[in-house]
Amino acid sequence: MPAESSNNLSSFGQKTDSYDRYACVQKDAAAWLAEWLPKDAGAASCLEFGCGTGLFTHHLIDHFVYVEATDLESRMVAKCRQRLPQVNPSVRDAWAKQPDTRSWEFIASSSLLHWASDPTNTLRHWYNVLRPECNMLVGFFVEPSLPEMSQVIGLERGPVKWRSHAAWHSIFEAVGLKIVRSECKTVRYEYESALHFWKSLHGTGAAVSQHMRPSQMLRFFREYDSAFCCEKGVYASWTPCRIELLKK
Repeated sequence: MPAESSNNLSSFGQKTDSYDRYACVQKDAAAWLAEWLPKDAGAASCLEFGCGTGLFTHHLIDHFVYVEATDLESRMVAKCRQRLPQVNPSVRDAWAKQPDTRSWEFIASSSLLHWASDPTNTLRHWYNVLRPECNMLVGFFVEPSLPEMSQVIGLERGPVKWRSHAAWHSIFEAVGLKIVRSECKTVRYEYESALHFWKSLHGTGAAVSQHMRPSQMLRFFREYDSAFCCEKGVYASWTPCRIELLKK
């Protein structure tokens, strides 16, 4: 959920109250990722990065004795605490060096890593807080995600510069994490119109990288409605990826 800079991060906090209403993609991705959580409930301590309002956190509480749900945006953390009082929420910067070296038996994250400007460095920090022979479970979006949007407004304006599945594998291996299993799928979501699709992005705090003039916005809506129409209205495609990793 957090983005790549403090300015973008604040946009997520500003959408705390609307996030759950618009985050159907993130909610589905969290449920899909949760299928790979350890089967034995109460197995270990878990540190979650990018908890947001708790869409993935609520899956974690049935699998671990202790869950620390963290996010850089304090308003998101407060919402998570309100929703799930049994977890231990705290404010943490997922991109920064973490203080608790080799302290955690499991690390989890959903819908976060694709925002990282330097994922290799971020994952090194995560690697350092994980105990040896312990696991990490991460879910994020990869190429091709939102190819329809990129076709209309250009790759440079999209909310994220997507990496390929293969590129992510190379990053994990460079950090020293063993890939236990990995899977991607492409899911198509339908909206009443391009305007409703746009509102769903902004309702979660995501935005295009460059400001668009009103005339550009109208052109985007018109071209998107025409090019990607379906029975309900328009569609947008997302490609979530889930990867289980092991620290040797």
